Amino acid sequence: MSQYIHEIVLQEYIIEHISSMELSVKYKNEYQLLVDARSNKTGTFWDLEGKLSNGIWIPVEVEWISQNFIAHKHDKSADFPKFKELNGVILVVRENKKIPNVQQISILSSANTETQFKKSFKKWFKLKSDEYIDSTLEDFMVGNYIRNIPRIVLYPISNAAHKNYFADDGSLYKRDPGSPSLLGFKEDGYEKNIFVRDLQPNDICVMIDADGRRGKRKIFIDSIKQGDLNVKKIVAYKVTSKLSDKRLRQLKGAADDLYWKDEIKANRLIYPYICHVEAEPFFHKENIKFPYIEDYSENTWEDFRSCIQYGVYREINALDFTLLISNM
Repeated sequence: MSQYIHEIVLQEYIIEHISSMELSVKYKNEYQLLVDARSNKTGTFWDLEGKLSNGIWIPVEVEWISQNFIAHKHDKSADFPKFKELNGVILVVRENKKIPNVQQISILSSANTETQFKKSFKKWFKLKSDEYIDSTLEDFMVGNYIRNIPRIVLYPISNAAHKNYFADDGSLYKRDPGSPSLLGFKEDGYEKNIFVRDLQPNDICVMIDADGRRGKRKIFIDSIKQGDLNVKKIVAYKVTSKLSDKRLRQLKGAADDLYWKDEIKANRLIYPYICHVEAEPFFHKENIKFPYIEDYSENTWEDFRSCIQYGVYREINALDFTLLISNM
């Protein structure tokens, strides 16, 4: 039996509709209607607390079908005696198994025919579906989830950008001695690339300053095979913050709009998206030949060519990054 809709959805439906479902519970020697319900916050196994028409709150365990109560081993729980003592009931869509000494209530009682329940549930679920989709996917959207695998972003350094990022002594540029160590990303690079928008602490930015003369991919790869591609500088920095929009003043120590030299010279914001990086790179090479790595795929070579020749942010995987630094 496939149950594509989680039981928690049924619980929410019950909370919102219980007052109109006319569900009757035997309490002591009398029958009472369930008139209200709320989520159980006591840490015990039952899902809800239901309010009877006499004002008493009782435990309510919600299941699609009776056998799930046994499958979930609630009858083995240390709280099961308390559940029975408090007049707990099992509320199911369909009763298919007796649970000794426990009262069960089926939603599909005489007051709730299959057709009526199905129509009501479908109408309610359609109204809630957008909310469920948004809340379910939100945790997996860019920047909202935790990764154990770092992203490796290739960051091109053009002649103009070289002045932005490296002082005469080769250290990472800071506008003032007390300024943070920052990387900036252009608007179009942010909009076009999910790997830029998703930057998080422990990701890596590989800054490459190399011969950017444009050419076809085969010519690019052949020049590397022949040892003709000069790399002025390649450095790798570990990211220490999420990416932030500079205009929103979200990142400490980076409140001013104009931070880098070309921004100050042009008197306009060029790199609105920024992140902190460690003050020192963990990998640093200068004036070397770009190594030919036989295990690289055509796609990986294209990533490097796009970065070096066209100034485009690109992403490589951790294995390709390891091969790069181990061959330099």
